[in-house]
Amino acid sequence: MNFNFKNSYLSAKLIFLATCAAVISLFLPWADLGFISASGFQQQGYLLLIFFIYPIYRVLTGKSLNKVAGLICGIIAVIGTFLFLSTKSVDVFGTTVNGAGSGLYLFLIASIVLTVGVLLEKPKQTV
Repeated sequence: MNFNFKNSYLSAKLIFLATCAAVISLFLPWADLGFISASGFQQQGYLLLIFFIYPIYRVLTGKSLNKVAGLICGIIAVIGTFLFLSTKSVDVFGTTVNGAGSGLYLFLIASIVLTVGVLLEKPKQTV
């Protein structure tokens, strides 16, 4: 593992921090209706974490990131999170209530930051 946070480019730092935030979000409530809540693990949010594997693997190993593959991963993570977020609206006593918890919103932000980090990634110089 060749990753040194202090000497890394901004793009690598963003990808690393986004992945850390995404993992932390799994422990927070993804569904919260006040009287009941469920974490990201209970809501199977770890499935969306799959899209973080390629970018973080490339950053941690110090290898060049294929921008197209990284963007595909980031965009699918954002779209998947939005789709997941849209399923958290429920009807309670005739009123539509958004039951999404703080962990789901943190994961959405992490997915967006991952995509921005991939966009800022520059090709590595080879000697």
